[in-house]
Amino acid sequence: MTAPSWLRAEPPRTLTGPQAPPWHVLLVDDAPEIHEVTRLVLADAAFAGRPIELSSALSAAEARAYLAAHPGTALILLDVVMEADDAGLELVRHIRDTLGDHDVQIILRTGQPGMAPEREVITRYEINGYFLKTELTAQKLTSIVVTGLRTYETIMALRRARTLATLPAINDTDGPIDRERERNLRADLEAALRADTWIVHALPQIDLASSALKGVEMKPVWPTKEGALPPERIAALTDDPALLLSLDEAMLRRACMIARACRDSGETPAPRVSMPLLSKHSSDAQLIAMVKASLAEAKLHGDALDLQFSGALLDARREAARALQALGVSITLVDFGLERISLLDLQALRPNRIKIHSKFVSDVTHQHERAVVARAIVALAHTLGVSAIADGVSDSEDLQFFRWEGCDLGQGDALAAARRV
Repeated sequence: MTAPSWLRAEPPRTLTGPQAPPWHVLLVDDAPEIHEVTRLVLADAAFAGRPIELSSALSAAEARAYLAAHPGTALILLDVVMEADDAGLELVRHIRDTLGDHDVQIILRTGQPGMAPEREVITRYEINGYFLKTELTAQKLTSIVVTGLRTYETIMALRRARTLATLPAINDTDGPIDRERERNLRADLEAALRADTWIVHALPQIDLASSALKGVEMKPVWPTKEGALPPERIAALTDDPALLLSLDEAMLRRACMIARACRDSGETPAPRVSMPLLSKHSSDAQLIAMVKASLAEAKLHGDALDLQFSGALLDARREAARALQALGVSITLVDFGLERISLLDLQALRPNRIKIHSKFVSDVTHQHERAVVARAIVALAHTLGVSAIADGVSDSEDLQFFRWEGCDLGQGDALAAARRV
């Protein structure tokens, strides 16, 4: 069987020009022969279509001067004992604390392990690897460099992703909300609520390992004179607290009706129904009460429901989220990669699932940076002990990519089309 294009290995190649900037790697060691051997081993090495540019420093002092002039250094191969017994370790402190660079990958290579025992160094210093010089074959050195560059590339891709503009549908307005437009929109939405004329499409969520149906995402649209609007457009056009709360209540009731129908059909296990939330103004108590009332009305337990939160909304509703999770409701963090969320914040938010936005899913096999971000999000989710779901899987190659990467769930045309319910 022919491997998919994203899996096939490419021979190392050296590219030049503005489209292929080199990876900056710094070797810091007071032994000139180490520089000669390392330069020989990495002479033709490349990663992700970019050549490796190896620079040399014969002391920690020289390394400080180099790093001051080259802030984009990706990887440092660092000796410990140079002009002083702890020169390398002091350089680590300088890089992390004085320069504030926590992205560059630092690999310690020492010929005197007694001067810097591995356990002590790993515990006390922010380094990314520790090796004895006697252990380093040419193949192992190349592997260490490529692994370090891959990690650095992932960190940079996640940083770039967090600076991307959010979806146009979410940032629909350039300034204050147009109040005349909001009044007309409110009238249309209230009419749709009274007449129950809003439409819901259900998008199956598939377990990528077993192909089993695990969930159903609600894709509601609301009829207005401006056309059929999805929830994120509505949230961009109005901040009316009562209206948004009413829409959330209506969507909760409909989600529970869909979940009830799935259970009554005999589907085992019955899929969770996942729905977005609109209201930014409801209190924790209001949200908990709404969810409990909707579940009770449909005679369901919390495990029938999944609620989708943006990072900002989940941050504001942490206590409600904890209480709902205790009932069995799962929480999905959406738009991950488009919002600025630190890793510490992500740990504190404690979602059950992280949804990879379609911007990083579509055509992932042909867009290298998308692949890097998607791979990083899957790995991050699993590190935190939560599930990853790829949104917008549109073809078989993208589907195979996410299966290979161990992504838990997927949704999109390559798996199953949305249908009206």
